[in-house]
Amino acid sequence: MQKTTFKEVKLKLPSDMVETISSKEIVALLLDKALSKAEYYQSKCKEFEDKYNMDLASFKKQGEEAELEVFTEWDDIVVWEGYELAYKEWKRKYEGLKGCME
Repeated sequence: MQKTTFKEVKLKLPSDMVETISSKEIVALLLDKALSKAEYYQSKCKEFEDKYNMDLASFKKQGEEAELEVFTEWDDIVVWEGYELAYKEWKRKYEGLKGCME
């Protein structure tokens, strides 16, 4: 697993916000955003898993081994792969942000 590196960030906020929100609350908001995005892309992957009753790797293998190409299925493979990549990226961001809470 890739090690997360951290950088300190300076934010400009209205003075009344600075008095009412902590840095941990800001990180918590970012965590919520990353988790929400990861769950969204995971749900899109699940739609394809339910549609084809298999995971992406199995579906892709089936498409590669088919005698006749079905272009709509290849379109779905491309979209599905994009959702998988987006899910993994947002999950990685979420895991990295969890390290900011420690």
